Amino acid sequence: MARVLFSILLLCLLVTTGRAQQTIYDDARVPFRREMYGGALLHGDGWGIHFHHAKYRTATDRRLLSIELVSMRHPKEVKSFNPYYEDSRGYYYGKLNALTILRPTYGRKVQLTDKIRQSGVEINWVWGLGPSFGLLKPVYLEIGKPDNIPYETYVIERYDPAVHNVQNIYGRASWLNGIGEIQPYLGGFGRMALNFEYSGRTTGIKAIETGVTLDAYPVEVPIMAQFEGVTNKRFFFEFYIAVQFGKRFLQ
Repeated sequence: MARVLFSILLLCLLVTTGRAQQTIYDDARVPFRREMYGGALLHGDGWGIHFHHAKYRTATDRRLLSIELVSMRHPKEVKSFNPYYEDSRGYYYGKLNALTILRPTYGRKVQLTDKIRQSGVEINWVWGLGPSFGLLKPVYLEIGKPDNIPYETYVIERYDPAVHNVQNIYGRASWLNGIGEIQPYLGGFGRMALNFEYSGRTTGIKAIETGVTLDAYPVEVPIMAQFEGVTNKRFFFEFYIAVQFGKRFLQ
């Protein structure tokens, strides 16, 4: 992944220098006061959405307030299907809970290279710190009754590895089941990233951001049942890439 990040940085630098014959901004360069932008991100164990508000402290340094909501899978999650019913819904055998993380953060966005041409790329260094609110929702499944095939009926039950197995699990139930049983886990969050802004408009923001994140909790977060060879984690270290859109403001 480090090699991929280096390649992206090198490509952006080449694009910027390779267009040296193009004209400098025709628009008047004015000092902006703030930015608002957001988008979607993809990381190694899930996806999410985020929103950022940046206030200019200097021409190159911005204070960054952010909010982010991401899903987080366990590396041992493997999708399974009931082999006797073609219309059954896939489920993750051994998954006790679904983890969603809310990340309010404070940080900085510091300009490394300016976009002096309309076709250029502005490169920024981004970091952020804040709490990590892990929201753990229990998994519910459709269970066939009785255990023997074919089932006579189906019931929705919270997954219990001591009772439910591949013989009686028909498939996953609606995600809304268990929404009232969410259990919070409080931890800490940190981010470091490079942000490549390429909009052709002085007030517009179009960017690709890539970096690393870490969510850390004081105890293991029980996503999976404790089967042999499966352990839950306290630390979630991820590489991510995000697409962002927004606007700069004078006031």
